[in-house]
Amino acid sequence: MDRRAFIGSFALGTLAVSHTAFTQPARKVQRIGILSGSGKTSDLVGPEPRGAPSIEAFLRRLRELGYVYGEHFVTEARGGENSPERFPGLAAELVRLPVDVIVASGPTLFALKKATSTIPCVMAAAQDPVDEGLVRSLGRPGGNFTGLSLQTVETFGKRLELLKELVPSSAPVGVLWDQTTFNLRSWAVAEAAARQRGWKLLSFELRSANEIEGAFKAASKRGREHSWYSRGDCSSAAPGAWQILPPKAGFRPCMRFGTMSRPAG
Repeated sequence: MDRRAFIGSFALGTLAVSHTAFTQPARKVQRIGILSGSGKTSDLVGPEPRGAPSIEAFLRRLRELGYVYGEHFVTEARGGENSPERFPGLAAELVRLPVDVIVASGPTLFALKKATSTIPCVMAAAQDPVDEGLVRSLGRPGGNFTGLSLQTVETFGKRLELLKELVPSSAPVGVLWDQTTFNLRSWAVAEAAARQRGWKLLSFELRSANEIEGAFKAASKRGREHSWYSRGDCSSAAPGAWQILPPKAGFRPCMRFGTMSRPAG
């Protein structure tokens, strides 16, 4: 099953309300909070959000399960527009409404963890929820958080091996990453995995989407390295960065994972 479709099933399953309960005369319309690190709130609200493929897939899956927007549930969406300083306020706003469950992913999860310990929260995607303190364990998360782990830390070595299989070379691997979704521990794990295999990593850290193009240019000056992209919300904020990939930047084949936006056309 597609991950985005699965989240649609999982979020409603987290609600302590069965489909049978929805058919009772005094039906309660469930309020589902959606906390997105990117996008504008005005584009995310209502049954037909704009420019948000994950949320669109989420609502589509709810329809497939027989739930009708406005009859069985409504959404309360908030978009952080790729500004981490806004996440705590948006999380607190959802908690105050209140809502019955909140779906969130990436760096917004930390703000949500601080905002509530009682409202059920579904992690649409978390890098390493155990190490990051979001859940106690993957098998028994405890508390009010549950959802999906991307297991990115555990699979760094495998991704590096795949890249080297695709492009055998002794050249270093350039890693483009941002602190919001790829923390220092993750970088340490990646370096350790590379050292064990006799490879060198070059770090190109981003603090905002505006630094993406500069990072590519800086990498090109250090040679024709392979590039391996970590998932980062700041990358999806600047889809134009794709326009300076291999032919303009002079890179060999690139690897990426997670969600990144391509420019239209």
